[in-house]
Amino acid sequence: PHPPYAAAGHWSKRYSPDDVGLPIAAVELRHPLHELALTQREYAAPVDEARMRSLRAQYYGMVSEVDDQLGRLWQALRDAGVWEDTVIVVTADHGEQLGDHGLINKVGFFESSYHVPGIVRDPAATHVRGTTVQRFTENVDIMATLCQVMGIAVPAQCDGRPLQAIMGGDPTVAWRDAAHWEFDWRAWAITQDGTGTGRGDENGYGDLSRSNLTVLRDGSGAYVHFGDGSWRCFDLSADPTWRTEVTDPAVVLGYAQRMLSWRAQSADRTLTDLVLSGDGPRGRWPV
Repeated sequence: PHPPYAAAGHWSKRYSPDDVGLPIAAVELRHPLHELALTQREYAAPVDEARMRSLRAQYYGMVSEVDDQLGRLWQALRDAGVWEDTVIVVTADHGEQLGDHGLINKVGFFESSYHVPGIVRDPAATHVRGTTVQRFTENVDIMATLCQVMGIAVPAQCDGRPLQAIMGGDPTVAWRDAAHWEFDWRAWAITQDGTGTGRGDENGYGDLSRSNLTVLRDGSGAYVHFGDGSWRCFDLSADPTWRTEVTDPAVVLGYAQRMLSWRAQSADRTLTDLVLSGDGPRGRWPV
């Protein structure tokens, strides 16, 4: 059994299970985390093709339902006379495996769980209306973008950058060369009664600090580093499905070093650029 899904036909638009296609198949040689996810009821995709197609068709219907409801909201803004005074950002907190690699929901390190919409409409930016930008962005950029729209200084501790810099699609603008994301599954390592799993120390908590991963994804590949020291590196130029691994030490080392630099640059920045001295704090105090 799998989690219930709404009955087909409930959504505003219907999709035939025969037309939605099948997901990316799971590879035979899998990381232990991938194996673990496949044993979890809420993450294992249906193995029956008909059920998998039905699941995907219903999900597409739900996406169309969101489109329809956004359309109602846009019309209400127009009717209220505030359409040209409203900045709109459409995004999401996570993606959906939708059967890719044998998984559903959001889990693990695959891009399907993290690639989300990024749509911005600024009524004042008419010169870039309708532009599609093929650059890496992250959700941390949204706060900085809205600050700039409102004429508010971006806080010193904000990791994001205003998207206005690239909205025009100028490829020469210096910007991110990769996207990053993280996943923590230590909740799986603790039983519901809080006694732990029996692994590691006598209380079962010895390996919880290792139950995490970080991903660096650039234009040609992706590097996944796990808290236990294991890793995976994928050649996305040759195979965008995250099924072709790279083991060349020179390539892997380059990704690992970039990951280490990113982690160092993204550590807690609450007191960044602040000096506590005898005559009081100096520098940029958090707002």
